[in-house]
Amino acid sequence: MTMFKNRRNWKIKYIIEWVIAFIAIILLSPLFILIALLEKIQDGGDIFYISTRIGRNGKKFSFYKFRGMVKNSEPIITDELKFITLKDDPRVTRLGKILRLGFDELAQLFNILKGEMCIIGPRPNLQWEIQTYDERERKRLEVLPGITGLSQILDGRALHLRDNYELDVRYVENSSWYTDLLILIFTVPYSFGYRKFYRKFFKTYLENIPCQRALDDMAGKIKKDFNKDNVFL
Repeated sequence: MTMFKNRRNWKIKYIIEWVIAFIAIILLSPLFILIALLEKIQDGGDIFYISTRIGRNGKKFSFYKFRGMVKNSEPIITDELKFITLKDDPRVTRLGKILRLGFDELAQLFNILKGEMCIIGPRPNLQWEIQTYDERERKRLEVLPGITGLSQILDGRALHLRDNYELDVRYVENSSWYTDLLILIFTVPYSFGYRKFYRKFFKTYLENIPCQRALDDMAGKIKKDFNKDNVFL
C-alpha cells in the first residue's frame, strides 16, 4: 500500500486522474449536452453555477457545477459551523433533484483539465473558510482539491468544520492508492444517501473525531468572524 509521501507520487496521481477526466468528458459529452438543454428549457437560466474557490497553494479558481438550485441561494450554517442540507429544499429545481445525486459535480471534470482540481482530494473551500484555518488546517492547500474526497464520503457536512478539515488533513498525510480506490467506490452509494456502513473502512482516519479544535469552537472559545456574503450551495 503505497503512501503519497512525495511529490512524484502525487504528480503520477494527478496525471492519471487528468487522463481519466479527459476520457470521461468525451464519453459523457452527450449527457452534458442534454443537461445544458434541460437547464435552458427549465428556466432559461445559467447552465453552470460558478463560484470562486481556493485551490492548491491558496490559488483562486473558478469552480464549476451544473446549476441545481434557484439563483441567489445561500448555505445554511449553524452557530457550531455545521452545514445544514434540507431534505426537501424548496430552492432545488426539478432538474436539480436529479443533478444533486452527483451529476452536478461532473462539471468539475473541466476544472481537472485546467489543472485546478483532481478526482480525489479535499473539497475546495471558499475564501471565508480559508480565513478560519489554523496552521494545521492549511495542509489542505498542499494538494489539488478533488471532486470527491474522504471528508465528503464520511458525511463531513454533518460534522463541525474543524472535524471536516481534520479528516482532509489526515488524507493529505496518509493517503494511498488503496484509500483513493475506497473513496472512489464509496462515492456512488454516498450520492444515493448511504453514508454510514463504510465508516469501518476508515477507522484510523476517524480516530478522536470530534477533534480538540472542534470541541474548542463548540465551547465558544474561538471567535467566528467571517463573511458569508454571496456564498451559495
